[in-house]
Amino acid sequence: MLSLLPMRDQLGVRPGRLFISGRWHDWSDSRFDQIHPATNEVMTDLAEAGPRGVDMAVAAARKAFDEGPWPRMRAQDRKRLLQPIVEHILAAEEEIARLQTLDNGIPYSFSRHTRVSAKAAADIFDHFLGWIDKLNGETFAQFSSASNLQYMTFRDPVGVVAAVLPFNGPVMTFAMKVAPALACGCTVVVKPSELTNLAVLRLAQILAESDLPAGVFNLVTGGAETGSALTAHPGVDKVSFTGSPVVGERIMVAAAPTMKRLSLELGGKSAALVFPDTRSVQATAHALMGLCSTFLSGQVCSTPTRAVVHRSILDEFLHHAAEQAKQVRFGDPFDAATTSAPIISRRQQARILGCIARGRQEGARLLFGGVTPGGDLAHGNWITPALFADVHNGMRIAQEEIFGPVLCVIP
Repeated sequence: MLSLLPMRDQLGVRPGRLFISGRWHDWSDSRFDQIHPATNEVMTDLAEAGPRGVDMAVAAARKAFDEGPWPRMRAQDRKRLLQPIVEHILAAEEEIARLQTLDNGIPYSFSRHTRVSAKAAADIFDHFLGWIDKLNGETFAQFSSASNLQYMTFRDPVGVVAAVLPFNGPVMTFAMKVAPALACGCTVVVKPSELTNLAVLRLAQILAESDLPAGVFNLVTGGAETGSALTAHPGVDKVSFTGSPVVGERIMVAAAPTMKRLSLELGGKSAALVFPDTRSVQATAHALMGLCSTFLSGQVCSTPTRAVVHRSILDEFLHHAAEQAKQVRFGDPFDAATTSAPIISRRQQARILGCIARGRQEGARLLFGGVTPGGDLAHGNWITPALFADVHNGMRIAQEEIFGPVLCVIP
C-alpha cells in the first residue's frame, strides 16, 4: 500500500509554527492536521492562528511599516538585504520541491522543473528585486494657463499586505505575492492554504534567516477563520488573494469598510477554440487533454477545460484525446513514472464526482473516466481523467469551474 510517511520522516517534517515579528512562535491555542491527498495520511500538525495570531502578525507588520526603517530605506539598501534570498532559495530548491510534492501530491518532476518550482520562484524574486531602484515617479508638462504649478507623481509603498496563497502552486504564488510587496517597501503577512503549508514554511525559514527587520515578513497558518480575520483586519492595507470566486466575493465585501486595495485571481472556465486548420489535431487534442489529466489533474485556474471543436474534426479530436488519457499514470508522486496529482481533498473529490454525475444527468456523453481507482490507490483522492462529448453551453459543466480532470468538448 502506498505510504508517504517515509518521505515525511526523511525530510524531517516537524509541527508547524507561526513566524511573527522576527521570531518563531510555538502555538497551543488550536492546531490542525495537514493530510496528504495521495494517501490521506497525516503529514504534520500546524498552528491555527485564528484572530489572536492574526492580530499579533498584523500588529508586527503595522509597526514595522509605520515605525521601522523598511519603507523609508534607500532602494539600494533594501535591494542588498533582499538579494541573498534568491541564492538561498536556489540552494534549497530540491528540498522545497520535495516539500511541495509532500504538500499537494504534484509529481516531483513537475514540482522541481516547471513554473511551480523553487527555481522559478527564485527567478520571480530576482525579477522583482531588479525593479527596486527603478520605480520612478513622473513630472507633467503644464497643461493649464490658470495656474503656474509643477505637477509630480511619487510611488510610495501601500502598507501592510496580506498574501493569501492557493494549494496548487504554493511556491510560485509565494514568490509572486511576497517578492513585489517587499521590493516596494511594504510589509507582509502570508497565509498559505490550510491544505499545503510545508514548502511555504521552508520558504519562510529562508526569509526568517535573512537580515530583514523584525515584522517586515510574517507568516500565519490556519483555515477559514484565520483567513477571514486576516483579509478583514483593519490594519491591513492590501489583500492579494488567489482562490475561489466565492471567497473572493467575501473578501471584497470585508475590504469595503476600510477601502483596502485588492488583487484577486479567482479562477475561471477557460476555453480552447480548435479550428480545422490547426497544425495537428492530434497534438492539439493531446495538449488539451494533457492539461486536464496530468500535472495537477486539472486543478489549475488557467486550464482550458472547455474545448470548442469544429464539427469537421470532432471525431478525430475525441479519438486523440482518448489516446492521451491512456498515458496517465497514478501512484507515488515521487516516482518518475507518475504523471498526475491526486485531488487535493476528499471534499473536492466528492464535488468533482458530483459534477461528473450532473453532466451525465444533463445529457452530456461521458466517453471515459470519472471514476475512483481501487487497489493500492483506494486510500487516496484519485479520479481518472474524464472526457465529455455532446456538451452544450447551457449545461452547468460547461459553465462552472470543475477544478479537476474533466475536459468538456463542445461542437
